[in-house]
Order: sequence, then structure tokens, then C-alpha cells
Amino acid sequence: MIADAYYTADFLIALSLPVFFYIQHRTGRFSPMIWKLFWLGFLVGLTWEIPIYFAGPDFMEKPALIYLKEFPGNRLLHPILHSFWDGGLFLIGYWLTLKICQAPILSKFRWKELGVMLVWGQVQEFAVEFSATQAGAWTFTEQCWNPVLFESGRGFITLVPQLIWVYGPIVFYLVSLRLSKSEGGIHGAGL
Repeated sequence: MIADAYYTADFLIALSLPVFFYIQHRTGRFSPMIWKLFWLGFLVGLTWEIPIYFAGPDFMEKPALIYLKEFPGNRLLHPILHSFWDGGLFLIGYWLTLKICQAPILSKFRWKELGVMLVWGQVQEFAVEFSATQAGAWTFTEQCWNPVLFESGRGFITLVPQLIWVYGPIVFYLVSLRLSKSEGGIHGAGL
């Protein structure tokens, strides 16, 4: 029952994110840079969501990801929906950077900006895995290359997803810096 509610919320939020950012962009509430950053986050997310899909139960004898409750729909939706989530999560990291760091944001490399995004990446990754295992929806499995950090609910919190959310914010931040410079700065790109 909880897993069904988890998957329903997962679908609805994931599908609403591109619609929300598109409407905000088209109505001028968010700058074009926010729209670009959302899609950058989506693309960065695909770099791990697709490999995780192919390391899942449809392709691997010992999958790296298992569904504790069957995924409601074509499993190919899972990496796409979670990449939409990734786009939104990266923008929350950007928003936190705006709130915590001194302006101008993304004008040059700053350890504090990257640090905010890295800390946010770790916090939200833990929350995502924790909520999935507590709801009994899905979990990563122990692999020689993905050790279990600890048990949680009906599954595990593992190392590789945490490492992914070190890699992801670094890539997002560095590409965002480059994009900001090519666009002449990120002025007026607040959320």
C-alpha cells in the first residue's frame, strides 16, 4: 500500500517538473537559464539512470537494482522519470547556492558554491534511497562494486549512489559555470 503511494507520488512529481519549469519559463517567471539548467540536470541524471536501468532485473542475473514492489508500468519509464527528478534536484541545489553563497553565482569557480551542491546531493540521495526502501518500492543490492552501507526498511543504502551524487554535482556545477559564461552571466536567473 505504501509502495503504491510512493510510486504514484514519484510519477506525478516527476511528470510535473518539466511542465512546471516550461510554464515558468514561457511566462517569464524564470529566466531561460533556469530552463537550460533543468535540462542540464536531466541530462546529467541520464548518465547514471540509464546504466542503472541496464544493471536492473530486466538485464542482469544479479541485478544492482530490484523492485520490492513491481514498478507500475514499463520499467524504461523509471530512468526517464528519475532523470526529471534529477533535473529538479539539481535546481534545488542551485537555489540553495543562491541562498547561501554571495552573488554573483556561477560567475567563477568557487569552492563554497560547489560545496553547497555536494552537500545537497548527499542529503537528497540519502533521502531518496531511504524513502524508497522504507516504502518498500525499490532498493539497490549488494554487489562487489557497490557495498552496503547499512540496511534500511526492506532494502539497503549502498555506496555507489552516494558516489554518483559526488560526481553529478561536480559535472553539473562545472557545465553550469561554462554555460553561465557563454550566456554572459546568470543575472536574473533566480528561482
